[in-house]
Amino acid sequence: MRDAMRQVREQQGEDAVILSSRRVDGWLEVVAALEDGESSEPVREPEAAKPAREARTADRAPNSAAPSWPADPELTAMRQELRDLRSLMTRQYAESDEARWAARHPLAAECKVRLIDRGFSESLARSLAGSILDDSSPEQAWERLRARLSGAIATHRPAILDEGGLLAMVGPTGVGKTTTLARIALRQIRRMGPDSVTLVTLDSQRIGATRQLQAFAQMAGISVRVLQNARELRDLARRVDDGHLILVDTAGQAPRAVEEESLFAHLPPDIRAESWLVVSATTQGSTLRRVLDAFRKADPSALVLTKLDEAEQLGEVLSVLLDQHLGLGFVSDGQRIAEDFHRVDTGYLTRLALDDDAEGAQAGGNARETWAAERLAEMEAPRRSRSPLRPAQGAEPATLELIQPVGKGRYATH
Repeated sequence: MRDAMRQVREQQGEDAVILSSRRVDGWLEVVAALEDGESSEPVREPEAAKPAREARTADRAPNSAAPSWPADPELTAMRQELRDLRSLMTRQYAESDEARWAARHPLAAECKVRLIDRGFSESLARSLAGSILDDSSPEQAWERLRARLSGAIATHRPAILDEGGLLAMVGPTGVGKTTTLARIALRQIRRMGPDSVTLVTLDSQRIGATRQLQAFAQMAGISVRVLQNARELRDLARRVDDGHLILVDTAGQAPRAVEEESLFAHLPPDIRAESWLVVSATTQGSTLRRVLDAFRKADPSALVLTKLDEAEQLGEVLSVLLDQHLGLGFVSDGQRIAEDFHRVDTGYLTRLALDDDAEGAQAGGNARETWAAERLAEMEAPRRSRSPLRPAQGAEPATLELIQPVGKGRYATH
Protein backbone atom coordinates (compact mmCIF):
# COMPACT_ATOMS: atom_id res chain seq x y z
CA MET A 1 0.00 0.00 0.00
CA ARG A 2 2.84 2.39 0.78
CA ASP A 3 4.42 1.73 -2.59
CA ALA A 4 1.07 2.37 -4.28
CA MET A 5 0.72 5.71 -2.46
CA ARG A 6 4.23 6.65 -3.59
CA GLN A 7 3.41 5.79 -7.19
CA VAL A 8 0.21 7.86 -7.07
CA ARG A 9 2.10 10.91 -5.82
CA GLU A 10 4.85 10.45 -8.40
CA GLN A 11 2.35 10.27 -11.23
CA GLN A 12 -0.33 12.71 -10.04
CA GLY A 13 1.54 15.02 -7.66
CA GLU A 14 1.58 15.65 -3.92
CA ASP A 15 -2.02 16.93 -3.95
CA ALA A 16 -3.45 13.58 -5.05
CA VAL A 17 -5.86 11.95 -2.57
CA ILE A 18 -6.48 8.18 -2.44
CA LEU A 19 -10.22 7.51 -2.56
CA SER A 20 -10.41 3.69 -2.51
CA SER A 21 -8.36 0.52 -2.85
CA ARG A 22 -9.12 -3.15 -3.46
CA ARG A 23 -7.35 -6.41 -4.39
CA VAL A 24 -7.94 -7.77 -7.91
CA ASP A 25 -6.27 -11.03 -8.98
CA GLY A 26 -3.29 -10.55 -6.72
CA TRP A 27 -2.96 -6.85 -7.57
CA LEU A 28 -3.74 -3.86 -5.41
CA GLU A 29 -5.96 -1.38 -7.29
CA VAL A 30 -5.99 2.20 -6.02
CA VAL A 31 -8.33 5.02 -7.15
CA ALA A 32 -6.99 8.55 -6.52
CA ALA A 33 -8.35 12.06 -7.11
CA LEU A 34 -6.47 15.24 -7.93
CA GLU A 35 -6.97 18.61 -6.19
CA ASP A 36 -8.85 19.90 -9.26
CA GLY A 37 -11.42 17.14 -8.88
CA GLU A 38 -10.05 14.72 -11.54
CA SER A 39 -9.38 11.12 -10.64
CA SER A 40 -6.48 9.09 -11.91
CA GLU A 41 -6.44 5.70 -13.55
CA PRO A 42 -6.43 2.82 -11.13
CA VAL A 43 -2.92 1.96 -10.06
CA ARG A 44 -2.48 -1.78 -9.61
CA GLU A 45 0.32 -3.22 -7.55
CA PRO A 46 0.95 -7.01 -7.46
CA GLU A 47 1.60 -8.20 -3.97
CA ALA A 48 4.38 -10.52 -5.07
CA ALA A 49 6.10 -8.17 -7.50
CA LYS A 50 6.63 -5.00 -5.50
CA PRO A 51 10.47 -4.95 -5.80
CA ALA A 52 10.31 -5.36 -9.58
CA ARG A 53 7.57 -2.73 -9.79
CA GLU A 54 9.69 -0.29 -7.80
CA ALA A 55 12.60 -0.81 -10.18
CA ARG A 56 10.41 -0.14 -13.25
CA THR A 57 8.90 2.94 -11.64
CA ALA A 58 12.35 4.34 -10.84
CA ASP A 59 13.23 4.22 -14.57
CA ARG A 60 10.28 6.43 -15.50
CA ALA A 61 10.77 10.12 -16.22
CA PRO A 62 9.70 12.13 -13.17
CA ASN A 63 7.54 14.50 -15.21
CA SER A 64 5.80 11.90 -17.36
CA ALA A 65 2.18 12.83 -17.87
CA ALA A 66 -0.48 10.37 -16.71
CA PRO A 67 -3.93 10.14 -18.31
CA SER A 68 -6.80 11.28 -16.09
CA TRP A 69 -10.50 10.61 -16.01
CA PRO A 70 -13.10 13.37 -16.33
CA ALA A 71 -14.12 15.06 -13.10
CA ASP A 72 -16.76 13.15 -11.19
CA PRO A 73 -19.01 15.21 -8.86
CA GLU A 74 -19.33 12.32 -6.43
CA LEU A 75 -15.56 11.92 -6.23
CA THR A 76 -15.16 15.67 -5.76
CA ALA A 77 -17.67 15.64 -2.92
CA MET A 78 -15.95 12.63 -1.39
CA ARG A 79 -12.59 14.40 -1.58
CA GLN A 80 -14.02 17.46 0.22
CA GLU A 81 -15.54 15.26 2.91
CA LEU A 82 -12.16 13.62 3.46
CA ARG A 83 -10.49 16.99 3.81
CA ASP A 84 -13.15 18.18 6.26
CA LEU A 85 -12.74 14.97 8.25
CA ARG A 86 -8.97 15.45 8.40
CA SER A 87 -9.42 19.05 9.59
CA LEU A 88 -11.93 17.94 12.23
CA MET A 89 -9.61 15.23 13.52
CA THR A 90 -6.74 17.74 13.72
CA ARG A 91 -8.85 20.14 15.79
CA GLN A 92 -10.09 17.38 18.06
CA TYR A 93 -6.55 16.18 18.64
CA ALA A 94 -5.42 19.71 19.54
CA GLU A 95 -8.37 20.13 21.91
CA SER A 96 -7.73 16.82 23.55
CA ASP A 97 -4.05 17.69 23.96
CA GLU A 98 -5.04 21.01 25.59
CA ALA A 99 -7.49 19.18 27.86
CA ARG A 100 -4.80 16.71 28.95
CA TRP A 101 -2.40 19.60 29.70
CA ALA A 102 -5.09 21.40 31.73
CA ALA A 103 -5.83 18.23 33.69
CA ARG A 104 -2.16 17.78 34.56
CA HIS A 105 -1.60 21.45 35.43
CA PRO A 106 -4.88 22.93 36.71
CA LEU A 107 -3.30 26.02 38.29
CA ALA A 108 -1.40 26.90 35.11
CA ALA A 109 -4.56 26.33 33.08
CA GLU A 110 -6.50 28.71 35.33
CA CYS A 111 -3.82 31.39 34.92
CA LYS A 112 -3.87 30.91 31.17
CA VAL A 113 -7.62 31.51 31.07
CA ARG A 114 -7.20 34.67 33.16
CA LEU A 115 -4.54 35.96 30.76
CA ILE A 116 -6.69 35.30 27.69
CA ASP A 117 -9.60 37.10 29.39
CA ARG A 118 -7.32 40.14 29.71
CA GLY A 119 -6.57 40.19 26.00
CA PHE A 120 -3.30 38.25 25.84
CA SER A 121 -2.80 35.95 22.87
CA GLU A 122 -3.25 32.24 23.47
CA SER A 123 0.36 31.42 22.58
CA LEU A 124 1.75 34.03 24.98
CA ALA A 125 -0.69 32.98 27.72
CA ARG A 126 0.39 29.34 27.35
CA SER A 127 4.07 30.33 27.43
CA LEU A 128 3.68 32.46 30.56
CA ALA A 129 1.51 29.92 32.35
CA GLY A 130 3.99 27.16 31.52
CA SER A 131 6.44 28.64 34.04
CA ILE A 132 4.09 28.10 36.99
CA LEU A 133 4.99 25.34 39.43
CA ASP A 134 2.21 22.88 40.27
CA ASP A 135 2.79 23.14 44.02
CA SER A 136 2.47 26.96 44.05
CA SER A 137 -0.41 28.78 45.67
CA PRO A 138 -2.65 30.90 43.39
CA GLU A 139 -1.05 34.08 44.79
CA GLN A 140 2.49 32.76 44.22
CA ALA A 141 1.59 31.64 40.72
CA TRP A 142 0.16 35.03 39.75
CA GLU A 143 3.15 36.84 41.26
CA ARG A 144 5.56 34.62 39.33
CA LEU A 145 3.61 35.23 36.16
CA ARG A 146 3.65 38.99 36.79
CA ALA A 147 7.41 38.97 37.33
CA ARG A 148 8.05 36.97 34.18
CA LEU A 149 5.86 39.25 32.08
CA SER A 150 7.53 42.36 33.50
CA GLY A 151 10.98 40.98 32.73
CA ALA A 152 9.99 40.12 29.17
CA ILE A 153 9.08 43.70 28.18
CA ALA A 154 12.00 45.24 26.29
CA THR A 155 12.93 48.80 27.29
CA HIS A 156 15.05 51.52 25.71
CA ARG A 157 17.23 54.04 27.56
CA PRO A 158 17.93 56.77 25.00
CA ALA A 159 21.38 58.34 25.04
CA ILE A 160 20.38 60.93 22.44
CA LEU A 161 18.54 62.98 25.07
CA ASP A 162 21.87 63.54 26.85
CA GLU A 163 24.17 63.68 23.84
CA GLY A 164 22.01 65.68 21.44
CA GLY A 165 21.26 65.15 17.75
CA LEU A 166 18.19 64.70 15.57
CA LEU A 167 15.19 62.91 17.09
CA ALA A 168 12.08 62.39 14.96
CA MET A 169 8.65 61.12 15.99
CA VAL A 170 7.09 58.86 13.34
CA GLY A 171 3.89 56.86 13.30
CA PRO A 172 0.29 56.71 12.10
CA THR A 173 -2.11 59.64 12.25
CA GLY A 174 -3.74 60.45 15.59
CA VAL A 175 -1.43 58.55 17.97
CA GLY A 176 -0.02 61.70 19.65
CA LYS A 177 3.29 62.39 17.89
CA THR A 178 3.12 66.19 18.23
CA THR A 179 2.14 66.10 21.89
CA THR A 180 4.87 63.53 22.60
CA LEU A 181 7.35 65.88 20.95
CA ALA A 182 6.22 68.75 23.20
CA ARG A 183 6.54 66.53 26.28
CA ILE A 184 10.09 65.51 25.41
CA ALA A 185 10.96 69.17 24.74
CA LEU A 186 9.65 70.14 28.16
CA ARG A 187 11.79 67.47 29.83
CA GLN A 188 14.87 68.78 28.02
CA ILE A 189 14.11 72.40 28.94
CA ARG A 190 13.85 71.48 32.61
CA ARG A 191 17.05 69.47 32.51
CA MET A 192 19.30 71.56 30.27
CA GLY A 193 17.67 74.89 29.58
CA PRO A 194 15.72 76.34 26.64
CA ASP A 195 18.82 76.82 24.46
CA SER A 196 19.32 73.05 24.33
CA VAL A 197 16.21 72.32 22.24
CA THR A 198 14.90 73.29 18.80
CA LEU A 199 11.53 72.17 17.46
CA VAL A 200 11.15 71.32 13.78
CA THR A 201 8.02 70.32 11.90
CA LEU A 202 7.89 68.60 8.53
CA ASP A 203 4.11 68.18 8.80
CA SER A 204 2.63 70.53 6.21
CA GLN A 205 -0.38 68.31 5.54
CA ARG A 206 -2.40 68.43 8.76
CA ILE A 207 -4.35 71.59 9.49
CA GLY A 208 -3.09 73.27 12.65
CA ALA A 209 0.02 71.09 13.06
CA THR A 210 2.44 74.06 12.81
CA ARG A 211 0.24 76.30 14.93
CA GLN A 212 0.16 73.72 17.73
CA LEU A 213 3.96 73.57 17.93
CA GLN A 214 4.26 77.35 17.65
CA ALA A 215 1.88 77.82 20.59
CA PHE A 216 3.94 75.45 22.73
CA ALA A 217 7.25 76.99 21.63
CA GLN A 218 6.07 80.51 22.47
CA MET A 219 5.02 79.48 25.97
CA ALA A 220 8.21 77.47 26.54
CA GLY A 221 10.55 80.14 25.19
CA ILE A 222 12.13 78.01 22.46
CA SER A 223 12.30 78.26 18.69
CA VAL A 224 10.37 76.27 16.10
CA ARG A 225 11.31 75.83 12.44
CA VAL A 226 9.08 74.80 9.55
CA LEU A 227 11.13 72.79 7.04
CA GLN A 228 10.19 71.20 3.74
CA ASN A 229 12.56 68.26 3.30
CA ALA A 230 15.43 66.24 4.72
CA ARG A 231 18.03 68.44 2.99
CA GLU A 232 16.94 71.51 4.97
CA LEU A 233 16.95 69.37 8.11
CA ARG A 234 20.53 68.27 7.41
CA ASP A 235 21.63 71.87 6.91
CA LEU A 236 20.05 72.86 10.22
CA ALA A 237 21.75 69.99 12.05
CA ARG A 238 25.15 71.16 10.83
CA ARG A 239 24.60 74.69 12.16
CA VAL A 240 23.74 73.81 15.77
CA ASP A 241 26.17 73.15 18.59
CA ASP A 242 27.20 69.70 19.70
CA GLY A 243 24.80 68.40 22.36
CA HIS A 244 21.85 70.38 20.99
CA LEU A 245 18.66 68.35 20.53
CA ILE A 246 16.52 68.91 17.43
CA LEU A 247 13.06 67.40 17.82
CA VAL A 248 11.36 66.66 14.50
CA ASP A 249 7.59 66.33 14.07
CA THR A 250 6.52 64.36 10.98
CA ALA A 251 3.24 63.87 9.18
CA GLY A 252 1.19 60.82 10.11
CA GLN A 253 1.27 57.99 7.57
CA ALA A 254 -1.00 55.03 6.97
CA PRO A 255 0.85 51.69 7.15
CA ARG A 256 0.35 51.07 3.43
CA ALA A 257 1.72 54.53 2.54
CA VAL A 258 4.95 54.60 4.57
CA GLU A 259 7.85 55.99 2.57
CA GLU A 260 10.34 53.47 1.28
CA GLU A 261 13.39 54.98 2.97
CA SER A 262 14.13 56.49 6.35
CA LEU A 263 13.98 60.24 6.93
CA PHE A 264 17.65 60.12 7.94
CA ALA A 265 18.80 57.71 5.22
CA HIS A 266 21.12 60.22 3.56
CA LEU A 267 22.48 61.98 6.62
CA PRO A 268 26.26 61.90 7.03
CA PRO A 269 27.50 59.54 9.74
CA ASP A 270 28.81 62.37 11.94
CA ILE A 271 25.24 63.56 12.65
CA ARG A 272 23.54 61.54 15.39
CA ALA A 273 19.93 60.78 14.43
CA GLU A 274 17.15 58.53 15.70
CA SER A 275 13.49 57.93 14.94
CA TRP A 276 11.01 56.84 17.59
CA LEU A 277 7.82 55.08 16.59
CA VAL A 278 4.77 56.41 18.45
CA VAL A 279 1.89 53.92 18.81
CA SER A 280 -1.39 54.04 20.71
CA ALA A 281 -2.45 51.52 23.36
CA THR A 282 -5.98 51.65 21.91
CA THR A 283 -4.83 50.09 18.62
CA GLN A 284 -6.09 46.59 17.81
CA GLY A 285 -3.46 43.88 17.79
CA SER A 286 -3.72 43.07 14.09
CA THR A 287 -3.49 46.76 13.17
CA LEU A 288 -0.53 47.26 15.48
CA ARG A 289 1.30 44.39 13.79
CA ARG A 290 0.79 46.04 10.40
CA VAL A 291 2.03 49.37 11.79
CA LEU A 292 5.18 47.82 13.24
CA ASP A 293 5.86 45.94 10.03
CA ALA A 294 5.26 48.96 7.78
CA PHE A 295 7.36 51.39 9.82
CA ARG A 296 10.42 49.16 9.72
CA LYS A 297 11.25 51.24 6.66
CA ALA A 298 11.61 54.28 8.94
CA ASP A 299 14.27 52.38 10.94
CA PRO A 300 12.97 53.35 14.42
CA SER A 301 15.18 52.72 17.43
CA ALA A 302 12.51 52.83 20.16
CA LEU A 303 8.77 52.87 20.85
CA VAL A 304 6.57 55.39 22.66
CA LEU A 305 3.24 53.99 23.87
CA THR A 306 0.48 56.58 24.30
CA LYS A 307 -3.12 56.62 25.58
CA LEU A 308 -2.73 53.99 28.29
CA ASP A 309 -5.64 55.64 30.11
CA GLU A 310 -7.95 55.13 27.11
CA ALA A 311 -7.20 51.43 26.53
CA GLU A 312 -9.78 48.92 27.74
CA GLN A 313 -7.16 46.16 27.88
CA LEU A 314 -3.39 46.12 27.42
CA GLY A 315 -2.97 42.38 26.96
CA GLU A 316 -3.47 42.49 23.20
CA VAL A 317 -0.99 45.34 22.75
CA LEU A 318 1.65 43.72 24.96
CA SER A 319 1.23 40.42 23.10
CA VAL A 320 2.27 42.23 19.93
CA LEU A 321 5.06 44.28 21.52
CA LEU A 322 6.61 41.18 23.09
CA ASP A 323 6.81 39.65 19.62
CA GLN A 324 9.13 42.31 18.16
CA HIS A 325 12.58 43.73 18.94
CA LEU A 326 12.02 47.46 19.61
CA GLY A 327 12.34 48.60 23.22
CA LEU A 328 9.76 50.78 24.94
CA GLY A 329 11.14 54.15 26.00
CA PHE A 330 8.24 56.27 27.26
CA VAL A 331 4.53 55.91 28.00
CA SER A 332 1.75 58.43 28.48
CA ASP A 333 -1.45 57.91 30.47
CA GLY A 334 -3.29 61.23 30.55
CA GLN A 335 -3.71 64.71 29.14
CA ARG A 336 -1.25 66.57 31.38
CA ILE A 337 1.92 67.47 29.54
CA ALA A 338 4.50 66.73 32.24
CA GLU A 339 2.81 64.62 34.92
CA ASP A 340 1.32 62.02 32.57
CA PHE A 341 4.46 61.30 30.54
CA HIS A 342 6.92 58.81 32.04
CA ARG A 343 9.88 56.63 31.32
CA VAL A 344 8.55 53.11 31.01
CA ASP A 345 8.08 51.20 34.27
CA THR A 346 7.54 47.56 33.32
CA GLY A 347 6.19 46.68 36.76
CA TYR A 348 3.46 49.30 36.59
CA LEU A 349 2.71 48.45 32.95
CA THR A 350 2.38 44.77 33.83
CA ARG A 351 0.04 45.52 36.72
CA LEU A 352 -2.19 47.54 34.39
CA ALA A 353 -2.20 44.78 31.79
CA LEU A 354 -3.04 42.07 34.33
CA ASP A 355 -5.82 44.21 35.81
CA ASP A 356 -4.94 43.22 39.36
CA ASP A 357 -7.31 43.66 42.29
CA ALA A 358 -8.12 47.03 43.85
CA GLU A 359 -5.47 46.73 46.56
CA GLY A 360 -2.75 45.89 44.07
CA ALA A 361 -3.87 48.59 41.67
CA GLN A 362 -3.82 51.17 44.49
CA ALA A 363 -0.32 50.10 45.46
CA GLY A 364 0.76 50.37 41.83
CA GLY A 365 -0.82 53.81 41.56
CA ASN A 366 1.00 55.04 44.66
CA ALA A 367 4.26 53.67 43.33
CA ARG A 368 3.71 55.40 40.00
CA GLU A 369 2.94 58.73 41.68
CA THR A 370 6.13 58.47 43.73
CA TRP A 371 8.09 57.51 40.65
CA ALA A 372 6.62 60.41 38.64
CA ALA A 373 7.44 62.86 41.43
CA GLU A 374 11.04 61.63 41.47
CA ARG A 375 11.35 62.06 37.71
CA LEU A 376 9.95 65.59 37.88
CA ALA A 377 12.37 66.44 40.67
CA GLU A 378 15.19 65.04 38.57
CA MET A 379 14.22 67.28 35.68
CA GLU A 380 13.96 70.31 37.94
CA ALA A 381 17.68 69.98 38.75
CA PRO A 382 19.52 70.66 35.43
CA ARG A 383 22.68 68.62 35.07
CA ARG A 384 24.23 70.35 32.07
CA SER A 385 22.52 73.71 31.84
CA ARG A 386 24.17 75.98 29.30
CA SER A 387 22.09 79.05 30.09
CA PRO A 388 19.42 80.09 32.58
CA LEU A 389 15.79 79.47 31.73
CA ARG A 390 14.49 82.51 29.94
CA PRO A 391 11.57 83.26 27.64
CA ALA A 392 11.96 84.22 24.01
CA GLN A 393 12.87 87.82 23.35
CA GLY A 394 9.88 90.08 23.93
CA ALA A 395 7.80 87.32 25.52
CA GLU A 396 6.58 87.06 29.10
CA PRO A 397 7.72 84.13 31.26
CA ALA A 398 5.32 81.20 31.00
CA THR A 399 4.39 78.60 33.62
CA LEU A 400 5.25 75.39 31.80
CA GLU A 401 3.23 73.18 34.15
CA LEU A 402 0.04 74.74 32.84
CA ILE A 403 0.69 74.05 29.16
CA GLN A 404 -2.11 72.03 27.61
CA PRO A 405 -2.06 70.44 24.13
CA VAL A 406 -3.78 72.43 21.44
CA GLY A 407 -6.92 70.76 20.11
CA LYS A 408 -6.43 68.60 17.04
CA GLY A 409 -9.88 68.26 15.54
CA ARG A 410 -11.74 65.24 16.76
CA TYR A 411 -8.59 63.53 18.04
CA ALA A 412 -7.67 64.20 21.66
CA THR A 413 -4.03 63.12 21.37
CA HIS A 414 -1.62 63.33 24.24
